[in-house]
Amino acid sequence: MTIPTILIDQSNFDQHAFAVMHAVKAAPFTGIDVETQDSNRHAGISALCKYKPDGTKAANSKLVFDMKRTVMTGFSLYPEGAEAAYYVNLNHADVDQRLPWEQARKLIDVKPKGSHWIAHNAPYELTAFKNCYDLELDDIICTMQMAVSAFGPDEYDLSKFISAGQGGIAALRNQLIKLSMSYDPSSRSMPPALEEVVGKIIAKESTAEHSYNGFVKQIAFGYGLKGLVKNAFGHQMTTFEQVLAGKAHMGQLTGPQVAPYGAEDAYWAVRLFRYLLDHMAKTNPDVIGTFFEQENPMIHIFSNIWDEGMRVNTGAIFMRRDEERVGMAQTLIELKETVRKLLPFPAEPHEGLMTEDWYKKGHAKYRKQIEDWANTPDLVEKSEPDEDGDYPLQDEALVFGQCNQVRGPVANAWAIERGEAESTGPNFSHYMPQRVMIYDLIGQKVIRSLGKVQSDGEARGKLLDRVTDETQMAVIKGLNKISGVEQRMKLYLTPYTQLMDPETGCLYPTVSSMLATRRMAASNPNPMQLAKRGESTYVRGFFQADNDDHVVISCDWSAVELVEIGEFSADPEFIKAFGQIPHEDLHAGAASAILAVDVPGMDDAKFKALKAFSSWDDYRDNFGQEMTNYNRLSTNLKGQPLDIGSAVKYWRTELGKGANFNYWYSGFLGTIGDRMGWAVDKTGEATKRYRDRFSVAELWRTNLIEEGKRNGYVKLPDHHRRVRFEATQLWAEYFGGKFKLPNDGTDDLAFRYNAVWDHIIRKIQGRANNQLVNAYIQGSCATLAKRTVIRINKKARERGWDHRMFRFLMPIHDELVYSVHKSIAVEAVHLIRETMIDHPDMFQHCKLDASPSIGLTFEPYNPKKGVLTGQVELFELPKEVGVGNVNGRATDDQILGVVDYLFDQHKLAA
Repeated sequence: MTIPTILIDQSNFDQHAFAVMHAVKAAPFTGIDVETQDSNRHAGISALCKYKPDGTKAANSKLVFDMKRTVMTGFSLYPEGAEAAYYVNLNHADVDQRLPWEQARKLIDVKPKGSHWIAHNAPYELTAFKNCYDLELDDIICTMQMAVSAFGPDEYDLSKFISAGQGGIAALRNQLIKLSMSYDPSSRSMPPALEEVVGKIIAKESTAEHSYNGFVKQIAFGYGLKGLVKNAFGHQMTTFEQVLAGKAHMGQLTGPQVAPYGAEDAYWAVRLFRYLLDHMAKTNPDVIGTFFEQENPMIHIFSNIWDEGMRVNTGAIFMRRDEERVGMAQTLIELKETVRKLLPFPAEPHEGLMTEDWYKKGHAKYRKQIEDWANTPDLVEKSEPDEDGDYPLQDEALVFGQCNQVRGPVANAWAIERGEAESTGPNFSHYMPQRVMIYDLIGQKVIRSLGKVQSDGEARGKLLDRVTDETQMAVIKGLNKISGVEQRMKLYLTPYTQLMDPETGCLYPTVSSMLATRRMAASNPNPMQLAKRGESTYVRGFFQADNDDHVVISCDWSAVELVEIGEFSADPEFIKAFGQIPHEDLHAGAASAILAVDVPGMDDAKFKALKAFSSWDDYRDNFGQEMTNYNRLSTNLKGQPLDIGSAVKYWRTELGKGANFNYWYSGFLGTIGDRMGWAVDKTGEATKRYRDRFSVAELWRTNLIEEGKRNGYVKLPDHHRRVRFEATQLWAEYFGGKFKLPNDGTDDLAFRYNAVWDHIIRKIQGRANNQLVNAYIQGSCATLAKRTVIRINKKARERGWDHRMFRFLMPIHDELVYSVHKSIAVEAVHLIRETMIDHPDMFQHCKLDASPSIGLTFEPYNPKKGVLTGQVELFELPKEVGVGNVNGRATDDQILGVVDYLFDQHKLAA
């Protein structure tokens, strides 16, 4: 601490109160920070975070706050320019020295309008004061959010980059030297062992010390207060762990023990504010206005989401969890039967897996695990699912026993819940047992990517396309089913049952904007993971409006990423599709261009003409020799016959939409090529055809990359920068200089080894180039969402709608979700959609569009599945609702009719 701390408590409040209040009144900026403890948290959070009986937890276990039961132990203030920082004892262990809130509050209430609080991670301060004392802080600036505007999460000072040497990557240097001897730089591929080591360095998701991401993580500015202060001022702040000194929480410490730690947070927040303001003024002054007008206002919205939460149907969550457990037990019974048919394992180990150390050393162990499990008796009866796919319930203890024959998210969480030992059986969610099953047991050739053996869903899908034996297929399908159940349990059902408040029936997600693109993200739980399609769609049905007389209104921007590309590039093809409302089709043209690689002669007119024919023979007769390879058109990507009536929709989605939403972030149709089974040359031809079709947009993309190569960053329309020093030639020279060996032209080892580093540099630079484009598009989506939410809230309050009538619930990618009183549903639909599409400052060439829907839950309306109170698409009215024209757009009266229908269905189901 570089400034004195004064502890204010029961003993000296009268002595210091006037000076503190005078300083707060006079200061334009006052740092504020809170210390809390939530030992009263509900049992679910204790289980999720793995708290021990003494109230402590492992440092690496999850940390989630129960804000409804949080106790504020104290708060600190630092009025800028004051000679001391102050810490107020509210609820520390020295009970007789605690200052009553009625007195402590006076120190806060004196802040005049127009002056500002400064806090690092202000949503926490806002939410803590609201929940602990029903106090709403106004005029607060968040230095964490300010840091996000100032620089990216992977941005660093050049001097640190240079002085960092080789970092953790040095650990792989000897391996690379040895393996590079077998590398032919003129070849398109690397030996698997070398490719695997290279993959460790360039892995996209890894932050291991030996990865490039891990190297950057060690030198990046970061967003944590202590790291920022150390980087900016060279001061090492005291850590939370140092203050606790083994205690479970702040409430077990006295005021004097905590005061210096708490007060320095308030002090350094103010210092950091000045530092960041100066940094922005020097590097990117335009973004200062963006921060104050767009980014900082969002902290109040994030805090409101955390404070009020999202109401869920707790009974439905428990019911679905139990159904999934029963389904898991039945899947394991079926898989066990199938595995027994394929046993025993071959006498020799699997040749393709012998390149893996874990298999070479432990294949006998994994084989035995699977054999032992396959021969264990079943505990529940095998049964058939009903028409909804649900199995009849059986004795819970027996179902648990069946599930606990294996390890994984289902069994492990259930064992902890029951206080029983976890299984020692195989874990079919783990890649090792999976690979023993899908390669060793069924004798299939391994699938590799970047030298690594693959067993994820995509790899299993490729195996399903390859395998013809039904028993072998059943193994892969069984693992797919297990993967689906495990994912639903891990992502949704288990954490939801632990996170939902037993008294309020709500989940309390925390929303932030700290990604490299400045997109919003959520956690604990993460509603961004909610799928609109697939087997987990039912999870959306758990989420309800705030009150029984509210509806959930969702509005989704239509193809917003593509609209942005059209706007930024002014590509005529994009403008043709998105220059008016409603939008026209962009995907069909992309599909026809790509299909022409396999179907010479195909063009837009012939592709659209597919709709006019009732049989493939008639289509062939009509176009004759104008095209060849008609079989490609009439066969889907799994090699199955495709009905001509479905062909346009199928290829438009699989190729056209797939290409449009993937190409711009990679510059290559690699995923499309893989699905079509093409070699690289053919994929390159398809990519060229795609680029030629959208040549103006392609020029915009490449120009954007060139801008990043020149400057080391691109500047977004809202003035934020996405810095990628890695895109520059200077980075390539500095980074290469860290690792390459000197070579006079005669050293073959140095030549091969340096060529490996050239490959690594190209890969990292290629990713940086794509990240520049991605940030420009996704960052503009973030701009759009934040500006829209701020404007909608402002307009709603101007109409007199408080948060009890109209509240923003959550952003879900390009969807904005609101809880709205049914009496204002029509006005709210108009307000939300019209604000979403009204951004003339950003869009002149193309027009934004958005599709509203309304329901009592957030699950898509689906009468076939009995989802009768879910989201009804107001621009594609379903027949079953009995309102308006089928697939037509609802009028105001018809929106009211939909609302009445939803509440009628709710009454009937009650």
